[in-house]
Amino acid sequence: MSTRVLQAARSAVLAVALAALVGTTSGQVNPNVKALALTPMDYIEIRQLVNRYAFALDTGSNNGYDYADLFAADGEFMRPYAKGREQLAALARGPRLGPDNTVHYIMNHVIEPTPDGAIGKAYLIEFNWDIAPAQATGGTGGGAGTGPANGWDIVGRKAGELARTGGHYEDVYVKTPVGWRFKKRDFIPSTSGADPAQLAPPSIPADATPIDTRAPLAPAANFVAPTQQSSLSATDYLEIAQLVASYGHALDSGYGSGENGEAYAGLYTADASFAGATGHDQLVRLGQIQPRGPDFVRHYLTNHVIEPMPGGAKGREYLAVIDNGLNGKASSLFLGGHYEDTYVKTPQGWRIKTRRLFPPRSGPQDQIAATPPAASAAQVAGTAAVAAPAGSLSAGDTIEIQQLIARSAYALDSAADRGAAYAQLFTADGAFITKTALAAEIKGRTQLAAFALGDLTHRGPAFVREYLTNYIIQPSRGAATGRVYVVWIEVGENGNAGAIQGGGHYEDEYVKTQDGWRIAMRTFVPSRLGPRDIYDVARTRSGGAPAPRVQETNGVMARPLELTALDYFQIQQLVAKYAQYIDTCSNNGYDYADLFAEDGFFAPFQNGKLGPKAQGREALARVSGGGPDGCTGAGWIRQGVHHIYVNHIIEPTPEGAKGQVNMLMIGLGGDKNKIEHDGYYEDTYVKTLAGWKFRSRIHHATYDPAQK
Repeated sequence: MSTRVLQAARSAVLAVALAALVGTTSGQVNPNVKALALTPMDYIEIRQLVNRYAFALDTGSNNGYDYADLFAADGEFMRPYAKGREQLAALARGPRLGPDNTVHYIMNHVIEPTPDGAIGKAYLIEFNWDIAPAQATGGTGGGAGTGPANGWDIVGRKAGELARTGGHYEDVYVKTPVGWRFKKRDFIPSTSGADPAQLAPPSIPADATPIDTRAPLAPAANFVAPTQQSSLSATDYLEIAQLVASYGHALDSGYGSGENGEAYAGLYTADASFAGATGHDQLVRLGQIQPRGPDFVRHYLTNHVIEPMPGGAKGREYLAVIDNGLNGKASSLFLGGHYEDTYVKTPQGWRIKTRRLFPPRSGPQDQIAATPPAASAAQVAGTAAVAAPAGSLSAGDTIEIQQLIARSAYALDSAADRGAAYAQLFTADGAFITKTALAAEIKGRTQLAAFALGDLTHRGPAFVREYLTNYIIQPSRGAATGRVYVVWIEVGENGNAGAIQGGGHYEDEYVKTQDGWRIAMRTFVPSRLGPRDIYDVARTRSGGAPAPRVQETNGVMARPLELTALDYFQIQQLVAKYAQYIDTCSNNGYDYADLFAEDGFFAPFQNGKLGPKAQGREALARVSGGGPDGCTGAGWIRQGVHHIYVNHIIEPTPEGAKGQVNMLMIGLGGDKNKIEHDGYYEDTYVKTLAGWKFRSRIHHATYDPAQK
C-alpha cells in the first residue's frame, strides 16, 4: 500500500473516530523472577473485583465499607491518597451516593500475572446523569432544563452527559485468605500527546484517621470470593458473561441479521418477564419495537458482577445507551442506569430469568428489593441444570482472547513502541478493514504499526479513547470469531468537556499462533440504523407482507466451520426431532416450529419448481398441521403415517452446516405395511444461542395430485 493510500485510509477512519489500539500494562517486573500462574478462576475473580468496585464506589453501600473491603488490609488508593479500611471507606461516602447512582463505567480490563500476584489496567469513563432535560413530559423534570432529552424523560428523570474526567486505572492485585483484593489502585487522567503533563504527587488528607495496617485481615462483610460462594465453575462465569454481552448484539441488530425479536427473546427463559412483557412471544414483540438494523449498536453494558445463588446466579451491570452519530451527526447519551438480573441454567445453556432496569439517580434512596427471593429447589426443578453445548474453546482460550481484545485499545490509544505494540497483536499478515464511506484495508504489521502511530499530538501513554465492551467469542474452524462493541469517547482534559465521537462494532477473526492468540482480521462496521419501514412490526400484525430480512455478511466466517463430534450429534438429533414432532403435532405444532431459526423456512420443491415458503413461528406451526386452532391440519396423523429419515449427510459451511437426507413414509392411506420413498430434504443448519436449528429445509419430490 502506498503512503498516499495509507494516509487516505487513516483520514477516513479517523473521520469516524477510528483511532487507537492496545498497550502494555504498567509495573516493573524483574525478568529473573517467575510470575505466578493465574488460573481461569483467578482471572474471573479479579474481573469481578474490578466490576464490584464501580458499584461499591457509586452507591457508598455499607457506609463505604463495601468499597474499603475490596482492598487488602494495607491496600491504598493513590489519588486522592487513602490507606487502610477507615480512610478508604471515607472515599466512598457522600450525599450524592445511593443504590441507583451509576457514574463509573469501567472497560478494557487487562490483567497480567506477577511474582506477587497480578497487575492490571482498566479504562474509566464517568457519566453525569444529573442535568435537567430539555423536554421532559412529566414528573419532576418539568422540562425547564437545557440538557438533551433521553429515555427517562417520560418519567421525569434526568438527561446524561459525559463527566469532565476520564482516564485509566493502574492496579496491583494480591490474593488474600478471603480472595483477590486491591493492593494498590491509581487513577491516571487521560492526557493526549506524547509528553503528557505531570500529575500532582499523592498526599495524605490532613483529617485522615490513622489505622493499624499490621492488624490481621478480617473477612469482608459483603464481599466473598466467587470460589468461596458456591460451585459455579469458570465456564459458568464465562457463559453468563457471554449471555449478558450478547444482550446488546441481539437487541440492536439480531447479530447482524436486522430482525432482532427472536434473538432477543432467546436470551430469556420461556416464562421470563421484562418491562411488562412476559413470555417468549411478548419479549419478541418488545424487541421488535426497538430501533434496530443489521449494523446498529446502541446498548453498551459493563461492570458485570455475577454472584451464585440457590438455583442459579444473580448479576448486576451498568447500562449506557449511546446513539452514535452517523454522517456528521452528533452522538448522544439516550439512557443510563443499571440492570439487576437472575440467571438459570437450562438445557440450552444459561438464560436470563428476571431482569429489571433502574434509572440512574444520585443521592440516598430507599433500598428496594430489586429481584425476587432465590428460587427454592422445588421451584427450579422444572429447569434442568444441564451444561450448554460445549465449544472447542477452553476457558483459558476464551480468557486469552478477551485479554487480546482489551489490550488492543491500549496499544492503539497509546501508540506504544511507535505502533509496534498494536501491530504485534495481529498475525504477520493480519488485516484491519473498515466498512466506512471510504473503505480501507491496512494489512501487515508494517502498515498496522504506521496506522497506530497516527498523530502523536492526540495519543500518548496516558491517553484513552477506544472503549470496548459486549464481547462475543465463538469457536470456528481451527480458530475463533468475535463481535465487539466500540465507542470512541474523547474524555475531558483540564476541565474541558468530553465528546462521544462515534462508534460501531468490530467483526474479528482470531487464530492461535506459537506466540498465543492473535487477530487475523478485524473489520470495523460503523453503527447504522436500519430503515424503519423495513423493521416495522405493525406491517406483519396487520396482515401485510413480512419484513424483508437483511442477510448477514461477515467476512470473518469465510472458511467452513470446524464441526465437533457434538455438533454432528446435535444436528442428527435436530433431524430426528423433526420426524417426531411432525408425526405427533406436539405442542400444537409449535415444537416443530421451534426447530427452525428465527429466519428459518420450510418450502416444497415439486416438479422442478420451488413452492411457497413457510416462514415464522405461526406459519411453520400451521405447515406441520398445528397452529393457534390446534392440530386440525395434520391429516397424516389420522392416517397413522410416520416419517423416517435415512442416509443423512452433514457437511460444514462458513455459516454452519448443510445436509441432505432421504425420506420414507410408512402407513400411507392407513396401511401400516405400506412404505413409500417420498424424495429428500435439502437442509441448511445454523448454530444459535438455543442450539442447532434449521435455517432452511426444502423438500424435493415429484408430486402428482391424481395419484395421491
